[in-house]
Amino acid sequence: MAGEAANPIDVTELCHQVTRIAPVVLAAEQVLPVPELFGELLPGRGLQRGWITRVEGGPSARAFAWALLAGVTTSGGWIAAVDVPGIGLAAARDVGVAIERIVVVSSPDAGEWSTVVAALIGAVDVVVFDSPRHRVAPSEHRRLASRARERGSVLLELATSSRPVRLESQLQYDLAFSTRPLAWEGLGNGHGCLRGRALDVAVSGRRLGGASRSARFELPGVDGTIRRIETAESAVVIPLR
Repeated sequence: MAGEAANPIDVTELCHQVTRIAPVVLAAEQVLPVPELFGELLPGRGLQRGWITRVEGGPSARAFAWALLAGVTTSGGWIAAVDVPGIGLAAARDVGVAIERIVVVSSPDAGEWSTVVAALIGAVDVVVFDSPRHRVAPSEHRRLASRARERGSVLLELATSSRPVRLESQLQYDLAFSTRPLAWEGLGNGHGCLRGRALDVAVSGRRLGGASRSARFELPGVDGTIRRIETAESAVVIPLR
């Protein structure tokens, strides 16, 4: 089902298909796993089912979001991506996501966006979406948030496009991640290849009780893996301009 493009949506058929992959959730599985190096950023060291989350910060946000969700797919979970421009499935695979467990749904028509998202909630473990192209009524925002809490899916708004954010004033985020790229490694004396990127990640939200947490990562590192950068470390980097 994964792919960069999609045909026009048949909502009835979509509902039929997602019921085939709906997860059976046991009490011990209320927290979705994340890679260990991200655990310190999250209360409970995982994503609690029913949470409303957001990741912002341009292309670096997309890379971080996929890295964060890798553990969901490798543990057998499903992700649905609704109307996410430049979804980046190749990049998702590079950070460990099992892309065969991603359902891609593109560009719901006006009036269908909420129906599509609602159908996916409870049928997959995580619903990733960009800000909807069309205005969504506040009552629909509340309905989707309530449905996510009842059905146990995580909603993740991937705020990487230039669309106006229509959900921010209506939904209270349990966790909100902000990413900031710092530098690329690999260039020297005007030549070479970009091999690694340093990235700051900060997280806030009501689940942190008004506090915030932050960490710095190489995503990717020069060897293609992801690692946490300790504050005492120094590296030869090319600052972003």
